[in-house]
Amino acid sequence: MRKRLLLILPALQQRRDYEFRLVKYSRFPPLSLLTIAGLTPPDDWDILVRDEHIESSEVNDQVDLVGIQTYISCANRSYELARIWRDRGAKVVLGGLHPTSMPEEAAPHADAIVLGPAETVWADLLDDFKQGKLQKVYRGRSEGSAALAPLPRRDLMNQRGYLIRHTMVTSRGCPHSCDFCYKSSFWGPTYYEQRPMAQIERELATVDDGLVFFLDDNLLANRRHARALFQVLRRSGIVWQAAASLDVTRDPGYLEEAYEAGCRSLFVGFESISRENMRGNNKKVNVRTDYAAACRRFHEAGIMINGSFVFGFDGDGPDVFERTVEFTVENKILTATFHILTPLPGTRSFQRLDEQGRILHRDWDYYDTDHAVFRPLGMSPEELEAGHKEAYRQFGTYSSIFRRSIGLPGTLKRLAYNLAWSRVDPLWIAIIRLGLMPMATQIFNRVLRWNTQGKKQSAVAGMREEAIPSLSDSLVTIDRLERPAARGEEKRQPLECA
Repeated sequence: MRKRLLLILPALQQRRDYEFRLVKYSRFPPLSLLTIAGLTPPDDWDILVRDEHIESSEVNDQVDLVGIQTYISCANRSYELARIWRDRGAKVVLGGLHPTSMPEEAAPHADAIVLGPAETVWADLLDDFKQGKLQKVYRGRSEGSAALAPLPRRDLMNQRGYLIRHTMVTSRGCPHSCDFCYKSSFWGPTYYEQRPMAQIERELATVDDGLVFFLDDNLLANRRHARALFQVLRRSGIVWQAAASLDVTRDPGYLEEAYEAGCRSLFVGFESISRENMRGNNKKVNVRTDYAAACRRFHEAGIMINGSFVFGFDGDGPDVFERTVEFTVENKILTATFHILTPLPGTRSFQRLDEQGRILHRDWDYYDTDHAVFRPLGMSPEELEAGHKEAYRQFGTYSSIFRRSIGLPGTLKRLAYNLAWSRVDPLWIAIIRLGLMPMATQIFNRVLRWNTQGKKQSAVAGMREEAIPSLSDSLVTIDRLERPAARGEEKRQPLECA
């Protein structure tokens, strides 16, 4: 008899006092859950995937097994869902970063927990479930798990709910081991492994819209692997985004190779403009890098920068916010995410701050990189939170957007990209709620394909220059019409489950 499996990504933010950007949580589908679905025999199981950021997780029919992906800021929601489904007679499995870091806390809330990657244990878990012998703990093995990753079941996701439908992972782990990164607690401190290129090529062949976001912790870390991937991508016509560390700028021609293979934007962890902060948190690659020179290399290659910055390190004072924003403007960082240093359980950062008695509380709802959950040295927690908000405000002003966009090839593209990301939230809310993301994806795809190297546009780009000004003008017009009260629409009410 066929069984029913429900896989849930709980909403990462459930508090009524918190307003979050809906578009931020509608960019990608839950790849881990789609991968778990791919590991599940389709002849034996009916599978449902629910992402609470875009839809309710409620299912009226009977469910036999529930798998819940648990991050730290959704831990309490995960435990609530687990209780609801166990009360309804289903068996519940919790997995992900938080159960792996805090197994003693997570285990009482579930019938089973999976620690680490699930690929090496999921088949055993399903067999044990069928036999009524579900074990309390399954420990996934990192080594060898990358090669076991199946094609994700993208047919199970909400097809109209995401900006980028095709996310992929070609490698796991990272050669760096920063104190504040979760990597060591999940994969182990030195683990790094690539998937077989034949499997990657097979998955890339399923991309039907020419757009991919690689979710590798550090896609370009291994030059041999990356260049083999470039060779496949050059034949595909796909444009893509990914994450990389600053050391990629030291290899002559490497970024140009990435651009020619379709790379248009890289998420780069600058983290702090202070070398001492980076030295104190074991991010040696940043200590050895001239940030301004690195930015020039990205620009020369035509690759847009999505910078990541963290506030609250021991060397940070109240002036760090303004100085960091000015750095982004001077070095033309296209988009940026600003975070409050958040000590995640299982990291050296958490251990150090806990030993120093500086952890303020363990209310995981607030471990979201937007709230101060520890006592910083150079300012108060309240100053840290206020400065973080002010940095976002300054970064998103029209003056900042204009200054960060001009003076480089593809100025109009940069303006359109930045305005769309930071200034038209009411439009995004309408697009998401009306199920119009496929239309937004087409526009986003065309914008990404516009040349930013100052060279003749290649045939694969397929976009006329005059299309960009009209898009940019439209975005500015929409923003001017934005009512002050419209931003309140972004706040979501907690989803109800029976």
